[in-house]
Amino acid sequence: MSKDSVKLLNFWPSMFGLRVHYALDLKGVSYDYQEESLLNKSKELLEANPIYTKIPVLIHNGKPICESLVIVDYIDIVWPGSHKLLPEDPYEKAVARFWADFGDKKLYDAGNRLIRAMGEEHKKAGEDFKWALMKIDEALGTIAPGKPFFGGDAMNFADVGLAPFICWFKGYQKVGGFVLPGPEEWPNLHKWVDAVNSVDAIKKSTPSPDKVAEFAEVIRKRVLGAA
Repeated sequence: MSKDSVKLLNFWPSMFGLRVHYALDLKGVSYDYQEESLLNKSKELLEANPIYTKIPVLIHNGKPICESLVIVDYIDIVWPGSHKLLPEDPYEKAVARFWADFGDKKLYDAGNRLIRAMGEEHKKAGEDFKWALMKIDEALGTIAPGKPFFGGDAMNFADVGLAPFICWFKGYQKVGGFVLPGPEEWPNLHKWVDAVNSVDAIKKSTPSPDKVAEFAEVIRKRVLGAA
C-alpha cells in the first residue's frame, strides 16, 4: 500500500493500542512497531505525546496522532481502501462512534475496577461489567440482527473499538472472578466474539489471553501489596 512512514508506539497488553493495530491490519497498512515501557517511557513517546505522555501514538510521516479512537478515525480517513470502518450514513456513523466510546466509558472502567478493587467496590465492578456486556449483546441484536459484527458482515469502527477487550476476558475471570455467561444467555455477544477471533487481521496482533491473564494477575498482586 502506502510508502509513507508509519510507526506505532504501544504497550502490548493495551486494549487501546490494540485498536490501532486492528485498524492498520484491517486496512493492510505496513507499519513499524515500537514497544514501550510504561515505567520507563521513551524520549520519543514523551515528545510525541507531551500532553498525556501515554500510548498509543501513531507517527505518520513524522507527525504524531494520539488517543486511540482519534487514531482509528485518522487511519480510516488516510487509508480508506476497500474496508471503510466508519459508515457513510451520518446516523450509522454516530452509532458506531457511540459504541466504540462505550468501551472506554463502561467496559474499561468496570474491568479496571474488577482487577484493582476490593470488597463491595469489587462486587459492584463485576455487576457493572456484566451490565456493559449485556448491553453490547442487545445492541448487536438490534443494530445488525443476524449479522456477526456491528458493521454487519465486516468489522466497523464499533467493532474495532470493542474487540480488544475480548482477549482480557480470561484475565477478568482469573483475577476478578468474572464468569462470562454462555451463548444461551448472550447469543449475539458469543457470535460476535467468535467472528472477531476468526478474522486474520485480528489474529495477527492479539496477544494470548493466557499472557494477558498473567499480566492482570501481576497488576492485582501489586494492588494488594500496596493496600
